[in-house]
Amino acid sequence: MSPRIESWAGRVGVSPTGARICDLGRRWGMAKPDGEVVLHWALFQLRPTLVDYVLVHELVHLAERRHGAAFWHRLDRVLPDYGERRECLAEAGRRVWLGDIEQE
Repeated sequence: MSPRIESWAGRVGVSPTGARICDLGRRWGMAKPDGEVVLHWALFQLRPTLVDYVLVHELVHLAERRHGAAFWHRLDRVLPDYGERRECLAEAGRRVWLGDIEQE
């Protein structure tokens, strides 16, 4: 597993069983019940801050399966600016899924 994933996993307090990159359709990522984190290849066209948001979001799902209060509290502890990143990801998604690549 990559040092980046291990670093974030440590901050979240989870131990993923593995990580994989593939085509997830219109999903940026997913956390599987067996502990694997799966990320969409298109995610890596985006800024690192957005990649980290998706990665941390999925890592939090390893501890909190649903988007309840505990999930958002845990995400906020690790990424206090997650709301801003979430909005940026939504805007970037509108462009990426239409075939545009985000420019810095």
